[in-house]
Amino acid sequence: MLYGIVSQEKPHRLVWFFNKIYPYQFSRVDDYEIEIASKLFAFAQYTFNDEENHITYILIINKDESQLLIPELKNFDYLLLIKGAINFFEEETLKKNIKTIPTVQIIFEVETEKLKSKHNLVYV
Repeated sequence: MLYGIVSQEKPHRLVWFFNKIYPYQFSRVDDYEIEIASKLFAFAQYTFNDEENHITYILIINKDESQLLIPELKNFDYLLLIKGAINFFEEETLKKNIKTIPTVQIIFEVETEKLKSKHNLVYV
């Protein structure tokens, strides 16, 4: 599952809000590096592994200084990728809680099948 998030907050501050609101503990991991048009770009990412429910949450910035990870989602500042046993995932609760973060304007589920550049997320 993939969600787009609009927030002008710096990544570390947004993660601080996530960790404050949720029982989750996102932590910074190595940047997601990908080659686009023969140039290497790095996108900050944070992860949380819910071992009890076998779900991994990955929050990744969509905008490098000069490049978008997913150009079709240019209006979204962040992407939240959810992997694993999503049958335990409570989508409405997640969306409701994220909307309580004061600096989040929008959270929107993205239909990945329609993305031309979905291959940019293969190694996330």
